[in-house]
Amino acid sequence: MTDSHPDRAPCDRAVLDTLDDGLLVVSDDRRVRWHNPALARTLAIREEDAVGMDVRSLFGTYLLPILEDENSARLLREALENGADLPAFLCRARTPDGTRRWLSISGMPISDGQRFIRVRDATADLNAHHFRAALDQSPMVVFAQDKDLRYTWSYNQQLGPTDLSIIGMRDEEVFPDNAALLTALKRRVLETGETVRAAVTFTVAGDPRVRDLTLKPLRDADGRIVGVTGTAFDVTERNRTEEELREKTFELKKRMNELRCLYTITHLVEVPGITLETLLQAVVDTLPPGWQYPDGTAVRITVDGREYSRGNPGETHWRQSSPIVVRGVQVGEVEVGYNCEKPEAVEGPFLQEEQMLLDAVTKRLGRIIERLQVEAALEESEEKFRGIAQRSFDLIVTSYLADGLNYVSPAMERILGYSPEEMVGTEWEDYILPSSLPVWEEGRRKVLRGEQVEALQVGVRRKDGETVILELNESPIVEKRAIVGFQAIGRDISERILYERLREQAFDMTERNIAQFAVLADHVRHPLQVVMGVADLLDDDVTAEKLREQVRRINMQINLLDREWMESRKIREFLKRYEL
Repeated sequence: MTDSHPDRAPCDRAVLDTLDDGLLVVSDDRRVRWHNPALARTLAIREEDAVGMDVRSLFGTYLLPILEDENSARLLREALENGADLPAFLCRARTPDGTRRWLSISGMPISDGQRFIRVRDATADLNAHHFRAALDQSPMVVFAQDKDLRYTWSYNQQLGPTDLSIIGMRDEEVFPDNAALLTALKRRVLETGETVRAAVTFTVAGDPRVRDLTLKPLRDADGRIVGVTGTAFDVTERNRTEEELREKTFELKKRMNELRCLYTITHLVEVPGITLETLLQAVVDTLPPGWQYPDGTAVRITVDGREYSRGNPGETHWRQSSPIVVRGVQVGEVEVGYNCEKPEAVEGPFLQEEQMLLDAVTKRLGRIIERLQVEAALEESEEKFRGIAQRSFDLIVTSYLADGLNYVSPAMERILGYSPEEMVGTEWEDYILPSSLPVWEEGRRKVLRGEQVEALQVGVRRKDGETVILELNESPIVEKRAIVGFQAIGRDISERILYERLREQAFDMTERNIAQFAVLADHVRHPLQVVMGVADLLDDDVTAEKLREQVRRINMQINLLDREWMESRKIREFLKRYEL
């Protein structure tokens, strides 16, 4: 009987010929007795060229030249030369068609001194390993279902069931609450052959999870639709992060608008020569941006029977108001209203912060009106007292070394609550807080040396027990070339200090919010990088490109948020530059 090539196969040829692994049998004289078609395909050799060929020559001609790993080539060469068994190893190779592959080469002895050598293409296994490594613990799920919509494969399933436990099950068994929608989407894919994308909310242990589904038809070798395959990307955290960013941005804008209103009103008072009428109309025009819906906001200020308005809040049911009080007496009112119905909030359509802002504005207006009234009254005084009248809002005190305070201006009573008569004959130290005494004493020593002391800030106790912060300018009183005392002119800057602290707190809050935005954006970008990695590993270029397109769309939205953050920084820098 002729020893044909098929006869030399170690077992049934039909079985071995169907394998994708390249196999060959080497006799004890190192000659190839048999090989299967897969080996011929892998090494691009002809059957008649291999059988009977020395295995060293065969591998030296067809295998070793395509290996890119020098260490692997050396190990294979040494094993063939020594006749030793081949240890299993993995090496890189460039096949005759020019593609790079991973080859697994191993050998084992069989009967009669023969050896069995396997050359296996392991590229798919490595690709699958990389695919699984990329998906593991990521928010991406991959699955396949047959035409009856029973799960045939699942990887990285995260919503309750495991990948293996859902095999053979339908959606009504796995996700009963969402089965109707899922089944309808997948039936559409089976019937039309189209790719379908939809966001579906799953509830697991009471926690809603949103998945971005991409469903595609699964086709056999002949192009017939045999099922559905798809991916599910968990976008729950991304959606929550985006919502948090929107909320924080909205809140930040509201707080900035409120601060802008307060600072604008504060600086209006400092405009030289501004009248009360001009001031109140400017306040009316300034208030609307501090409310949620500025375009539909009407404002009216009434003071001593005079009215200043923008729109008419008296004609709407959706309004809020706050009184203007001067020296304990209500002299007017500020009203804010919406011209049409708005969504319900804390107080009708208004926020609690808006009422607080309105109260702060009216309180400030009361002080401004009081100040303007005092200044107007002083301007009407006689010319010889005009110099004092212009400074009557500030305190003026003269103190002699011999007999303490000998003159106290009337403004002191408004600031500290003591009448001038009560303070004459006392000492500054009777009112200054212990914590401010070191600063006061240092300033006193300087002025008694003949120096001018400016902007000295000291804490002083009022008659009612409250404390205020005074800013004093001191100068020596000289008589007969000797310093006999000093004069102090100052004002109550407690409110200014408070506003400066609030301003610093506001900027600090803005700084922290801007930093949090960047972190949140990073939390969105990180999973996007994982998706891009998955897209690069997919063999399906269409699916990969769709994933990349979605990543680019999300990145565009993040870039929009980045620009919003930059606008927030510009607003912050604008406020700092102009001390708003």
